[in-house]
Amino acid sequence: MSVFDPLALVKKYLVEKKVEERTYDLIVERMSLIEEGVNRIEQITSIDYPYYFIEPNLLIATSDIEYQQYSILYARTIPFCTTENRIKIVIQLSAPLVMYGLKGTVHAVLAHEFLHYLDILKNIINLEVTSDNISNTLYENSFSDNEKTLDSNKVFKGDAYLQKLINKKFANGFNDSKLDKKTEFFWIKKKLPIQKIMIGDNFIKLPFSALANTIVEDSLKNEILKFG
Repeated sequence: MSVFDPLALVKKYLVEKKVEERTYDLIVERMSLIEEGVNRIEQITSIDYPYYFIEPNLLIATSDIEYQQYSILYARTIPFCTTENRIKIVIQLSAPLVMYGLKGTVHAVLAHEFLHYLDILKNIINLEVTSDNISNTLYENSFSDNEKTLDSNKVFKGDAYLQKLINKKFANGFNDSKLDKKTEFFWIKKKLPIQKIMIGDNFIKLPFSALANTIVEDSLKNEILKFG
């Protein structure tokens, strides 16, 4: 479970007047959905949810090939190397997801990112240096994202409804037209903070030395290995 303030960046943006107080208040009000989803996942799996934080920027992915097209990244699972050359993993949740997402959507996204988290831990346990193909188009990325997770039906075996939500929302990449429309109208058109990234840059190579230095507790390792 997160032990640092997941709202730290949002508070910083509020102080710097990059977001309005009403935006901040709505995020705070809706944080109960995040906490409920995290608790739900922890109870099903008996595994602590990784550190997570709310990103006050809306992440927009673009590509050189698909002219004037973009994809909204509502959440990302980010592994990084510490100064001790060990891997830490955090989950980045966009403010619009928290503000405008329905409960089922929020829980499905939290669960999907949790599957990414477990997959990265599995690579660490097996000392597998990832050599995933980098997606250069938004179309390719929508399909490859689902391939880098563990089987949701195994991980969330005790919650049939959550399995259904994940399968529905992530059939071919993430799909939620209602959330997209709200984000377009209430965030993009109002010129709230946006961070653009090239889809080909949304990729992190994990060095073998960092994998080898990272320790996964035996209890956690045993739980992950059960998922295959």
